[in-house]
Amino acid sequence: MPFSAKQSELPIPLQSVFTNYLLRKIRQTRKVAKTDLCRPMLLVFPKFKIQIVPLKIDAMKTFYAVLAVFFILGSILEYFSTYKEHQNYYSLKDFKSSLMLMLTALIVDLGSKIVAISLLDKLSFYSIWSLGYDWWVWISCYILWDFVFYVKHYLEHNVRFMWAIHVNHHSSEYMNLSTSLRSGVFKASYRYFFWAIPILIGFPLPMFLILYGLGKVWAFFSHSQRLGNWGILEKYTITPTHHNLHHSSNEDNLNKNFGETFLIWDKLFKTYKETNKPLSFGINEKINHDDFKEVVFHEFRSMVSDFLAAKNWRQKFKIVFGKP
Repeated sequence: MPFSAKQSELPIPLQSVFTNYLLRKIRQTRKVAKTDLCRPMLLVFPKFKIQIVPLKIDAMKTFYAVLAVFFILGSILEYFSTYKEHQNYYSLKDFKSSLMLMLTALIVDLGSKIVAISLLDKLSFYSIWSLGYDWWVWISCYILWDFVFYVKHYLEHNVRFMWAIHVNHHSSEYMNLSTSLRSGVFKASYRYFFWAIPILIGFPLPMFLILYGLGKVWAFFSHSQRLGNWGILEKYTITPTHHNLHHSSNEDNLNKNFGETFLIWDKLFKTYKETNKPLSFGINEKINHDDFKEVVFHEFRSMVSDFLAAKNWRQKFKIVFGKP
């Protein structure tokens, strides 16, 4: 946007002073974005016009694409490494269902994620603090998100419309790395409200997006039954031992071990449970796993049916926002 003063009307020394003054004012009023997604890579002043060249998010897209490929290849590797010894560990049909859920969720999420990241970037202007990239900020951001994830995951199991989406992740009767691919197709309907929490506190958006991806890497490995005991980590972090129990359909194991990385939240809020054997996986409802639409929509159909049968709006509200 052009300024009222023209370059030709100011002597060269005053141009330099005025330019430095403008830069200071821009920083003070926070008109230069705090996040690297829109942090200027270049400020140029042709005729006192500020041209801001934002950092492109192609690198972030590549990062998440690499993660998706890594998860798929990791699942394939586990399949072939366990096929002969554990023939009931994987099912090709189930693997196909998990992969289709992942790809469908990626397609559905593509547009919404671009819009959400843009809105979160704008939201960062209103954050409580403006945190940088010091090492302690990275650690704090990861710990905070792990807690927010715990809350989100708890709600996904205790609010019916969220469970109708999240149930896709639990519907497999197998527990292996490919199970981690089973994403709720419509998670975008609520996911980004939770993303907004660390951004409003003041953590840089690029930092959060990177740590979010790294958290998914940890969660990916926690879905395997073949990675053994993780030693001392079993006391402090979510390992396959803990997450296998979370996926268990055994009645006494329901709604346990919600954490993604750290175990402290489950222990603090009394949702932690030691593993027990044997474990059954999947959900208690019987569905046709060969019918992709039924896998995605079965709980929605049940919820809508209950909603229409409810006698008053109080009951309808409970059906949507109450426990599954």
